[in-house]
Amino acid sequence: MVVNFEELKERCRDLKADRAAVIDVSKIKFRQELRDMCKSNVCGKYGTNWACPPAIGEIEEGRNKINEFTKALVIQTIYQLEDSFDFEGMMEAKKVHKEIFEEIAHSIKREYSDIDIMFLSAGGCEYCEKCTYLENKPCRFPDKLIPPIEGYGIDVTDLANVSGIPYNNGPHTVSYMSAVLFR
Repeated sequence: MVVNFEELKERCRDLKADRAAVIDVSKIKFRQELRDMCKSNVCGKYGTNWACPPAIGEIEEGRNKINEFTKALVIQTIYQLEDSFDFEGMMEAKKVHKEIFEEIAHSIKREYSDIDIMFLSAGGCEYCEKCTYLENKPCRFPDKLIPPIEGYGIDVTDLANVSGIPYNNGPHTVSYMSAVLFR
């Protein structure tokens, strides 16, 4: 089956993504420093769920896995904040971004069920109050598990640039990015 990327970009916008672009996966850059931030537990998710490091493997494993794909559909949402310190607004914006991306992901899964696809989103998994990772048990919802872009060491600023999507969208805004990889 051939993927109609122009139609997918339009569908993303219809589903409330602000921007969508398609790039070759070979243009994605990985940075060990970003992965090191995960290990230093900057976001508080390291070692707590199946979507984040170390559960997703080492950076080289992730790079190899991602490089098996050929195209990436990059999606961005932009949100207006009250001011640059509006942390509550940032968290609400991330929640809305994830909801939009999940809708896009479900749509793509339905249409392209016979193609190998990988989804990467903003931030770690938050489906369960307590992840089974902490109990050394399998994920309860593996079909909903979407790892974070940054967990693979992907440089989101560079991803925006190679996608032709502005990373900075003006004062008092926050932008989130996700990606769908196609083999």
